[in-house]
Amino acid sequence: MSGPCERHRLIFTFRICGDVKFISHHDTLRMFRRALARSELPIRYTEGFNPHPKMSLPVPRPVGLSSEDESLVVELERPVDPGEALKRLGTQMPAGVELLAAREARTGESLRPARVRYRLDAGAPTDELRERLERLKIAPAALVDRKDPKGGRTKTIDVKRFLERVEWVNDEIEFVLRIDDDGAAKPSELAATLGFDPDSIMHRIRRMEVQWHSTT
Repeated sequence: MSGPCERHRLIFTFRICGDVKFISHHDTLRMFRRALARSELPIRYTEGFNPHPKMSLPVPRPVGLSSEDESLVVELERPVDPGEALKRLGTQMPAGVELLAAREARTGESLRPARVRYRLDAGAPTDELRERLERLKIAPAALVDRKDPKGGRTKTIDVKRFLERVEWVNDEIEFVLRIDDDGAAKPSELAATLGFDPDSIMHRIRRMEVQWHSTT
C-alpha cells in the first residue's frame, strides 16, 4: 500500500499528426484529461473546489506542429504497471494521437528539456534557399522580432544564439534548437531566418526528438 506522501508518476511518450495537430496546448491538456478519466486509471487530483488531474506536458507544442516525440507526465494514487497503463490510455486516444511507450519516473526525476530537433518540409531545395541556409550557418547573429500576443510588445530574438545545428536531410531542413535558462527560439523563428512566413509555416514543421537534461 502506498503512503500519503509517495509519488507514483508515469511518463508517456506519444506522437501527434493529422488534423489534431491544430489544437492548442490548452485543448491538448483537456483531451488528455478526458482520456484519463475514461481510462479509469487511479489518477491523483489536485485539492480544492475544482480538482484537476495532476499531469503535465513538459514541452508545450505550438499549434500546427506535428511531433514524433511528445511526453505526458501523470501522477497516480498508486503504482500501475506501465504496460497496462499504456494499453488502457492508448485505447482512449483520438485519431492522430498514438501512444508509443510508458515508463515509471525515477524518484526525484525532473523532465527539463535541453534541446529539440526539428525538420522543416522546405519544398524543392532552390539555389536561393541553399544560399540562405549557408549564410545562416556562418552568420554571427540571426535577429527576428517576436511580438507578445497579449501585450502587443515586440522584442528582438537572436535565433543563432539557440541554434546548435542546421543542415539538409534529404529534401528537408533539419535543425536543433537549444533550451536554456534564458529561454529558447521558436521553430517558426528559425524558419523566418530562411525566408519563410512564420505565421503560416508551422504545419510544415515536425518535432523529431526532445533531449532532456540528465538531472534528478
